[in-house]
Amino acid sequence: MSYFMEALNWYAALPSTVMIMIGIFLIGLILARLKPMAALKSSIYVAAGMIGLNTMVGMFAGAAVPVLTEIINSTGMKLDVVDLGIGSVQSYVTFPLSFYALLLPIGLIVNVVMILLKLTNTFDVDIFNYFVMALTSAYIYGTTGNIPLAVVGFVITEIIILKFADFTAPAIQKAYGLDGVSIPHGNAVVFAPVGILVNYVIEKIPPLRKIDWSPEKIEEKFGGLVQPSTIGFVMGIVFGVVARMSFGECVELAATIAAFMILFPKMLGTLIEGIQPVADGMRETTEKFLHRQLNIGLDAAILVGMPDAMATGILLVPVVILLAFILPGNRVMPLADLAIACPFLVSCCMPFCKKNIFRGFIAGIFVFIIALYVCTATADMYTAAAAANGLPFDSVSTSVGGASTWVSWIIAQILNLFG
Repeated sequence: MSYFMEALNWYAALPSTVMIMIGIFLIGLILARLKPMAALKSSIYVAAGMIGLNTMVGMFAGAAVPVLTEIINSTGMKLDVVDLGIGSVQSYVTFPLSFYALLLPIGLIVNVVMILLKLTNTFDVDIFNYFVMALTSAYIYGTTGNIPLAVVGFVITEIIILKFADFTAPAIQKAYGLDGVSIPHGNAVVFAPVGILVNYVIEKIPPLRKIDWSPEKIEEKFGGLVQPSTIGFVMGIVFGVVARMSFGECVELAATIAAFMILFPKMLGTLIEGIQPVADGMRETTEKFLHRQLNIGLDAAILVGMPDAMATGILLVPVVILLAFILPGNRVMPLADLAIACPFLVSCCMPFCKKNIFRGFIAGIFVFIIALYVCTATADMYTAAAAANGLPFDSVSTSVGGASTWVSWIIAQILNLFG
């Protein structure tokens, strides 16, 4: 058992891209029954795609965050909870938990047991994103000091997120052609019901029902004039002007955002090219032995690269700033996560909104109302957990992209009653 734990700890300490690469290679060999070279090729393509996606996110955030910070500062908003970004969740809230290494095998065992009991069809290979589920544990442990209760919180969160992944998988697969893929990424998938509800209401209102801003419809009507890259470029110019940047700086920002909109889908295409043979092979194997199909659980980044999600996210950025300013009781100043949280949190809504940017935009408004209030409600717990692990920051803090998972907040609130 000690060797197993050492191996698991070694695996968990690897960079997330390497972790996923090894996981895809092993799944390709064992479950998909690919030849070694085919499994290796798939794992390399998936890793290359993930590196490309992360590079694009870093480029986008690096260009946009300083500008958005300047815009927010210029509004004179006095909000006491600062968004430190999703990296603070990993570095100061979840990864430093004394029992975090224990959560990894528990998470894998729960996933496998649920598959065997036919309680889920998702095999989550992205254990790096266990940190989202571990946020529940951090809240519970920080409040009660009770490790067993914190582990129970993790397990309940995992079960709920896997069920969300199963529920959303058919719509995601149909909308984007991602056969054999599901999204057990708690930051994004838990907001899918917002998209379902908004789409249902819009379908009941004839004038709104007729509005179709899907990428295909926009392409058909305006040609190349109104594409995600064009929207990104225009929004970059607007952000630059509002932030009082020079002409050259405005154009550079606009070009960077447009580059993100163009290159992100290409990196996504590389990832999908790698994952598809593994998903197809795993589906054949599980149909033969389990008499049903299993889905590979992946990061929501594969949806963020879709044109509808990217365009919706960019359009939401100024709206989220406005929401932070006008929502009564909100304490959160969106900063570090703002640029990338917008497309991430709304990404799982888009398949249910028929990839319609208008419907996704409306859904996104409600998503971020929820996100800002959840971050406000959990800010003190988040700050206490981060401070205990050496966060070098005095202000009350949160992560709009990471700490807005309402499932973690609700479970922590309930289980804390038993601590």
